[in-house]
Amino acid sequence: MIQACVLKDIYGDINGHALLKQFDLVISNSGGSLVLACLCNDMKISEIISVFEDEQLRKQVFSKLTFVEELNPRDMMAILRKFIGIGPKYSTERKLKGIIDVLTTKDHLFKEGVVKQPIIQTPMNELPVIIGKPDLQLVIVGFDYVHERVSFFRSNMLSNTDKFSAKYFAMPLSHAIHASSNAPVNYFDEAAVTKPFIRKPKPGFNDTIYMMTSWYWDGAVSGFNNPVLAGLIEAMTNGTPAKDCCILSLGTGTGGKVLLSDKITSNDPEDVQICQVNKNNKLVDTGTSFDFVMDIKKMSTSILDDPPDSATFIAYSIMDPSLSNNANLIRINPCYNPVMNKTTHVYEVPQAYMTDKDPEKKLLNLMQLGMDAVENQEVELITDLCNKFVTGNKICIANQFIRGDSSTCYLGQPTYAGAKEKWQKCM
Repeated sequence: MIQACVLKDIYGDINGHALLKQFDLVISNSGGSLVLACLCNDMKISEIISVFEDEQLRKQVFSKLTFVEELNPRDMMAILRKFIGIGPKYSTERKLKGIIDVLTTKDHLFKEGVVKQPIIQTPMNELPVIIGKPDLQLVIVGFDYVHERVSFFRSNMLSNTDKFSAKYFAMPLSHAIHASSNAPVNYFDEAAVTKPFIRKPKPGFNDTIYMMTSWYWDGAVSGFNNPVLAGLIEAMTNGTPAKDCCILSLGTGTGGKVLLSDKITSNDPEDVQICQVNKNNKLVDTGTSFDFVMDIKKMSTSILDDPPDSATFIAYSIMDPSLSNNANLIRINPCYNPVMNKTTHVYEVPQAYMTDKDPEKKLLNLMQLGMDAVENQEVELITDLCNKFVTGNKICIANQFIRGDSSTCYLGQPTYAGAKEKWQKCM
């Protein structure tokens, strides 16, 4: 929803195909692949936002496991879930059905007879022509469970990046989205089955079609939760020099408690003072005691995260090795971390939350959201975040830096307004 709100603010409430035609390449992973699917469906951006705001539609994709499914004695995860709070909550099989049902219902092109089959069921290689830009490249990321490696589902059958394989995998859009959005461990109960999986020899080979089944987890497992680096490589290997790329990288929000676990062991007087004044601060974590259960919980969620700036920083460094902050890689992602009061050294809620009722509780609730924000009160927190971020006001949620953590030395733009302005110069 954050990504859709940003696109609506920059481009206006236009249809998905009109937006996609303004780009040469679009790469997405996980939740971003759902946004891409809606754009391929030619939905207005406001309609995409309304889908994320509809609790019943959300629950078709995030379909909770039944009591019987949760207590399956053959499922070791059921034991972990019961005793230490770790384990899947949603049905992978029903997720695919939910994705297909929701997007077929919203497919006005299919209803009007413009296309012969729903967009969501269309092989990716056929989408650019339907969108109206035959040379548009679409890429979706998944993690191949059997072969334990990343998979890139492409619309471009002649991608130079994929020339080392004698086969081309023409994945239907529904299965690509299903694979890419299948978060493991704490979310979905099994690997996403892609069947049928259409397998075609590349152009120049015999045009035989084979059927096969494959299994996938979320592309984040492969390290591409933020797929910007893979997107840059895709562009470069297909003929666009890195310095000539203009990249808009959209995130889904980042924020959490301030971690002072290392500072609490420091003998630096400034560190000692910061730890002392934040000793009982609910926005701060000073824990130094770890155990097996905590390790499992932390690792199961960290694989779905984007380290603060690694993907965008590496991509930026390829485009501009001098790190001059002039390259056209614009990162837009709300960053709602607590902010240190420079006078007292106490970490406080960001200024944009100061006038809210019980702002500390609201921020803590926002921090605790997983990728499965299904309930209305959870989505209301995200809507509020969007309103505090996508604004030209001076008091706003900060934008994520590409690199740096201060207002004096950084790559990127510290506010949404600044990032939007720079992107508009690229358009």
